[in-house]
Amino acid sequence: MADEEQQHKEQPIIIKKTGGHGEHPHHGGAWKVAYADFVTAMMAFFIVMWILASSEETKEAVSAYFEDPGAFSFITGKSASAVDLNIKIQKKGEGKGKGKGEGEGKGKGGFFEFSEEMVDSVASKLLQKAINDSSLAADKVKSLGDKFEKYWDKLKNEKPELLQLLNSITIEFSEEGLRVELIESEENMFFRIGSSQLTDEAVGLLQNLAYEIGKLPNTVEIEGHTDSRGYSKGSGYTNWDLSTERANAARKVMMEQDLLWPGQVTKVTGFAYRKLRNKDNPFDVTNRRVSVLVKQIDSEKFLEIARKDEQ
Repeated sequence: MADEEQQHKEQPIIIKKTGGHGEHPHHGGAWKVAYADFVTAMMAFFIVMWILASSEETKEAVSAYFEDPGAFSFITGKSASAVDLNIKIQKKGEGKGKGKGEGEGKGKGGFFEFSEEMVDSVASKLLQKAINDSSLAADKVKSLGDKFEKYWDKLKNEKPELLQLLNSITIEFSEEGLRVELIESEENMFFRIGSSQLTDEAVGLLQNLAYEIGKLPNTVEIEGHTDSRGYSKGSGYTNWDLSTERANAARKVMMEQDLLWPGQVTKVTGFAYRKLRNKDNPFDVTNRRVSVLVKQIDSEKFLEIARKDEQ
């Protein structure tokens, strides 16, 4: 027993130390994240300062890039649409006639290098394309009117009982577009008397009309009109109500079964007796009508579309 106690007392105590002189314990990599954030913030700060000190052209160019990065080439940094760039940076001719020291129409800061000749060439091509597209669109609308007239003629032969009703439909062309009007007469009614309820025949005609119009990119406006015959003052119902409800009833029928694409109808208006067809006789029954206007698409709209396609 005494021997064991003696051995225990004589056993050496060993102390272990980690690391040599000058070494430090491991603290992790959190400082690297903080340092990276600091560097990024500084870079952003210097970019902002550079932009603030840059010319208006450069600011417009940077703004254009962040608004639509896809409009610029990833390799060259140049705009995919020189016309669009010309509008955003040069603002339709600003900077023309400047001295050579100011770049003669070229973008400053080294971001864009394009000549006025190139811009004019692209602009001319896009404008010509827009004019051609507008002309084709006008031809399609006119073709639609011709198609309706042939369809009405066919129905007249196949269904003589609809002859008078079909004769009450007019098709007119104007700068606005194609206007199809369902005009009432003493013998033919497209609505129940004094109401906005469409007759079965009128529903069928409007649905066929919508089926063909829905194939076009043109928007549609629907108008309701009445004659000057008013309702009794105590009824609380007016020709404004009737004309508006009739126009909206036509819209509902034309929008059923997805005959028109969503958003194609842009306006539904009731004019009461404010736009008489027969101004000499405000009480003429032909003043009661519904107009469906297929709006013409002008070249400016097609030019806007062409610019987007270029991007």
